[in-house]
Amino acid sequence: MQEELGIDVNEACLAPFVFASHAYDSFHLLMPLYLCRRWSGVVQNREHAALKWVRPNQLSDFPMPPADEPLVAWLRDLL
Repeated sequence: MQEELGIDVNEACLAPFVFASHAYDSFHLLMPLYLCRRWSGVVQNREHAALKWVRPNQLSDFPMPPADEPLVAWLRDLL
């Protein structure tokens, strides 16, 4: 989190939420998704072209890797 967003997160502030499983051509990805509602520091864009806060129901408006797409429904429906 520090490397990509410039924030520090305490392990106790992470809540396991759901995971994605996706088969790419050369490997299989199993990616856990955690919810984090408390952190210290100010979120900064350190690694990506852009950073934007959006509501869960807006996530499908943005391009994302195929492995991330199933996570959108979980976030939209349960948050």
